[in-house]
Amino acid sequence: MVRSFSALALIAAAALPAGAQRQADFQWNKALSAGSSVVVRNLSGNVKVVPSTSGRVEVSGFKRGSSRNLDRIKGDVVETSRGIVVCVVYDDPDWYCDENGMGHSGRRNRWNDDDWGNAQMDFEIAVPTNLVVQAGSVSGDVSVSGAHGDVKASSVSGDVLLDRLHASAVDATSVSGDVEVHVDQLTGTGNFTLHSVSGDITLEVPRDFGADLSMTTVSGDIDSDFPITIGNGRMSRRSLNARIGTGGRRLDVKTVSGDLKLRTAR
Repeated sequence: MVRSFSALALIAAAALPAGAQRQADFQWNKALSAGSSVVVRNLSGNVKVVPSTSGRVEVSGFKRGSSRNLDRIKGDVVETSRGIVVCVVYDDPDWYCDENGMGHSGRRNRWNDDDWGNAQMDFEIAVPTNLVVQAGSVSGDVSVSGAHGDVKASSVSGDVLLDRLHASAVDATSVSGDVEVHVDQLTGTGNFTLHSVSGDITLEVPRDFGADLSMTTVSGDIDSDFPITIGNGRMSRRSLNARIGTGGRRLDVKTVSGDLKLRTAR
């Protein structure tokens, strides 16, 4: 599943512009106080987060698929004490969206039925840089561009692409997909956690990046632009503990069948 950054960017960008030319099926916008969290929880569909130019959080949802139940899914935004949570729910009283994401209170869990069919909703969300972003999808690609501070993104079946970050800490995970993280500026010494089961992991950071690396892999290699010092660390067939640069933050990488690529920002 090796893909170039440009290819991933095209995938992430191509998911929504076609829909963006028509009216969104769901829209919501509001200004939130600095430091608030914007949490996105999608079941089936892509998530794309971009910088806001209005100073407000702007949520747009675009339905796709040929399922007879396409009109039964809808976007929802719930305000919490920490910020907002964006969900896709089924148009049924048993479905709800709360601070933990979407949920189902009935005896039947419709996600395990055929009710959803292939109905999907893609989200495009504009977020001011003074807010905290957490974006995830069960089945879909997740991309976050231009976010600041601590950034968290995940997908079960899809690629995760984080680009143009001004990051202190990063948590990016995928079960079946590649993970790419491109940091323009390091704004703190938070930890970086990059996990994939079946996919490559690429991390591009400024030249002054330093970290204590812990890597676990079954069939993967490390390709690094940075000198890696074993020192008093440990290296075996499936694990590596070492230092990059002067160390400092924790870089935790786990992959079963994928490679780790460390790149310096151009």
